[in-house]
Amino acid sequence: MLFGAGVPRSLFLFPLVLTLLGACGFDPAGDAPMDAPSVYREWWAETEACSGISGNFDRVRWLVVEGHSFPCSSGRCAGHWESSHEIYIAKDWFMNELVVRHEILHDLLGRAGHPAPPFGNGCPLTWETWTKGKEGVDPDIGAARVNLD
Repeated sequence: MLFGAGVPRSLFLFPLVLTLLGACGFDPAGDAPMDAPSVYREWWAETEACSGISGNFDRVRWLVVEGHSFPCSSGRCAGHWESSHEIYIAKDWFMNELVVRHEILHDLLGRAGHPAPPFGNGCPLTWETWTKGKEGVDPDIGAARVNLD
């Protein structure tokens, strides 16, 4: 059926449908709000220090997702940051300093992507650059290779 001056109605509806789908946002199955463990404030302060960027810890909404990882734009993730100041952490990683601080750095930067500096260079918060306590880190950390988004 044609709409208006010979233009199919579907051409008008298509952008609307895309907009509505895009507004749905990131929402992995099994996520639930959580109170940030007190150590997160310490990790926040350390991340502010290495990046030279200050932010507001209390604006972040923390969510935990059941399991070892969850679907994200780059495949399977242990952590994911949203510009709405939501940080998702897979339950198996919620007390992993690297994973949590990686997502904190996204919030401080206010953006996705991994510019160096501060990622890797300044703040060693990638799988490749993390060295803090490597001897005491979960031995599966190298094999896990889930993404940090």
